[in-house]
Amino acid sequence: MGKCDVLIIGGGLAATMAALKLADQMSVILVRKGTVEDGNSCKAQGGIAAALHKSDSPSLHELDTLIAGCHKNDRQMVNILVHEGKVRLKRWIGEGLPFDMAEDGDYSYGIEGAHRMRRILHSGGDRTGEKVMDYFGQRLKGRVRAYDSLTAAELLIDQGVCRGALFTGNQGSVKKIVARHTILATGGVGGLFQETSNDSLITGDGLAMAWRAGAALKDLEYIQFHPTLIYSNGKATGLASEALRGEGARLIDETGRQIMEGVHPLKDLAPRDVVARKLYEKVREGHDVYLDISRIHRFCQRFPQISRICRAQGIDLKQKVIPVRPGAHFHMGGVRTDENGRTTVPGLYAVGEAAGNGVHGANRLASNSLLEAVVFGERTGEYILSHPAPFHARKVSIKLQDIHDGGLTRLPGKEVIRRKVSSALGVCRNREDLQDFISWAEVYEFKSSSIDSSSLFNKEMIEQRSMLLSAWLIAKAALKNEHSCGAHFREDGKGRGVNEQVFAETTIS
Repeated sequence: MGKCDVLIIGGGLAATMAALKLADQMSVILVRKGTVEDGNSCKAQGGIAAALHKSDSPSLHELDTLIAGCHKNDRQMVNILVHEGKVRLKRWIGEGLPFDMAEDGDYSYGIEGAHRMRRILHSGGDRTGEKVMDYFGQRLKGRVRAYDSLTAAELLIDQGVCRGALFTGNQGSVKKIVARHTILATGGVGGLFQETSNDSLITGDGLAMAWRAGAALKDLEYIQFHPTLIYSNGKATGLASEALRGEGARLIDETGRQIMEGVHPLKDLAPRDVVARKLYEKVREGHDVYLDISRIHRFCQRFPQISRICRAQGIDLKQKVIPVRPGAHFHMGGVRTDENGRTTVPGLYAVGEAAGNGVHGANRLASNSLLEAVVFGERTGEYILSHPAPFHARKVSIKLQDIHDGGLTRLPGKEVIRRKVSSALGVCRNREDLQDFISWAEVYEFKSSSIDSSSLFNKEMIEQRSMLLSAWLIAKAALKNEHSCGAHFREDGKGRGVNEQVFAETTIS
């Protein structure tokens, strides 16, 4: 597959925004693990938060972001997000990016958890991710080389500099791409869990590859659990957007009692970590939990994607309730980056959910993820354009090893890993479970920076290795941080600490 100026691993919104910035001046190869429809960006039901309304301001948006993140956020990153986000989004709207309009001719602004203002823009009701990706995908079409169904196996590191990556195809073929700059846009870690809103392809690949390459990581313990995954036939089957609660839906138990009454001043629109813990508590006590949608008029017309999921699962929307459970949704941590997407490894960048830039703190504010993808995806592209790197004549060698007597060939299956991860790293955590998981994981060989020659041709084994390594790293961070904060809740920790503003940053080396 050769070489290029910029290799982008991933195909979601952050990857697309970086590619759009680079396409006209540099050669770009964009590699997706599946197809564009398989990523999380296309599945996003919520909208894009931006302070565009005349009664709103970036400063108010910044404050809501900090409060939701328990002030664990990097303030510089938050400032960039809300101020540049407004400017960049207005520019794209001016160029034709479509959003839903209200009857008065203004945008139809929604409100979601922990926002104090209506500032959420939607497109196609609850199909924002799909519509936005379609718009930007059309603008990118034909301008970069794009490949589907290739799994990134390893980053190519030469003398401490990232020079590209190795990929495995579904039929076992191996591809090497050498690049001046490599951008990780591989998403988060939702696929490590049994119940998740994420696509099953999201298995922590970027996190694992970056760690093996020597990159610093950040805030790994902070994994957001969305309170309302649609729950049917004993499993999570899709997401019920927070926009439902913004439009009047309420969380109730099987008796009809409102669950969030008296729990938080914002009730059903409390920060996601607060709502998820309360629902987890109710389920653990043996209760069923539901979204009461009786106050939402024209539900099917306004939320077509959620309605379609419910119908497919045999949920009768005429009953005006949707069964829900919390599930893994978003990773606030990731590969440590600066404001331009640079990691601690020269030549390697990370954007979107793969990046740990601190913008979300301990808990992401609803609908800030697509905004982050736009802002920091574009910023990373802009930085690379202004800092081109020369190609080196040195041949990048591939270090292979044969692991005998076990090793990668005996890694546990993905469902076994998901069951173990869900038990130890779920909504509520404790020392004993975390230590047990770490001890269990360390029986296996998954940390080596060398590439096992048997796994290089095996997509399944690459995913197992990535999942186990990512989960082990997260568990180590969760064990180290005994303070409960935001989405990281230790039942045996040093107080709840949800509103504390100062926490020692957890770093894995």
